[in-house]
Amino acid sequence: MTTPSTSFFVPSPSRPSRVPVMLAAVVLAASVASVSSSIRHIEPTQIGMKISRLGSARGVARADVVSGYTLINPLATEVVTYPGTQVSYTWTKTATEESPTDESLNFNTADSVQMNVDVNFAFQIDRTRAPDIYRRFGPDVRYITQTYMRNVIRDQMTRVGSRFTSDEILGPKRAAFVDQVEQGIRGRLNPDGFTIQNFSVNQITPPDNIRQAINAKIEAAQTAIQAQNKVAQSRAEAEQEVAKARGDAQAILVRAQAQALANRVLAQSLTPQLVQSKVVEKWDGHQPQVVSDGGSLIQIPVTGEGKAAK
Repeated sequence: MTTPSTSFFVPSPSRPSRVPVMLAAVVLAASVASVSSSIRHIEPTQIGMKISRLGSARGVARADVVSGYTLINPLATEVVTYPGTQVSYTWTKTATEESPTDESLNFNTADSVQMNVDVNFAFQIDRTRAPDIYRRFGPDVRYITQTYMRNVIRDQMTRVGSRFTSDEILGPKRAAFVDQVEQGIRGRLNPDGFTIQNFSVNQITPPDNIRQAINAKIEAAQTAIQAQNKVAQSRAEAEQEVAKARGDAQAILVRAQAQALANRVLAQSLTPQLVQSKVVEKWDGHQPQVVSDGGSLIQIPVTGEGKAAK
């Protein structure tokens, strides 16, 4: 008779559970991610602002302007930045500047001529006014520039342009026109927190008919100047001829006076004896072939065999 075998279940040693370790890793990763998302770094070239999203304190206050590393609650706060350095824009008709489209400005002059201008300007945001700018205009600086600031500049050019004629703006008063526009822009934008650092009008283009009239006027003026120059040249040449003739006449007169004086001195110095002596010195020993009825014009002393005395 066989004895039935009895089997016993012996439990194996239990392994340590991995759940706490994984949970700890998840918590640590979440903490790191939370801390990372809670830290913002504001560059020195930026103006940072902490914007509250919740509660009655929604928005931004002057005390919320930050820089460097700053800690935020990403669920309740966000950081918005403005450029802290100079910002430059150019509005031009050509497609090689800020935009491929025509961004030039137009305004009318006092004589109702429409001018087209290319404008360049630069500004910097006042750090202390950044919250005000955000509350009023929002976070996009380019949008602010292309809307509000562009409208201010165009309006100021229209106001000032109505005080000048087209001839003045294109001629001697261009600098005064640009200066008055710049002063007006500074007076309107600086109080808003935009410090204008440079403003210039690179080109002023009138309508074609005005440009043609200006070119014709310039050409006529140049022709008149050339004619005046020719008259002046002819007058100068004539004056030179007169001066030369006077000089020649004076020279002739001086020479004649000198000759007359010499003749008088010579005449006074001539005596019959001197003349006779000169004749004898020049005589070659022969009687003249032609003489007058009165005989020889020259009396030669004769000695010995009829030869002249030497």
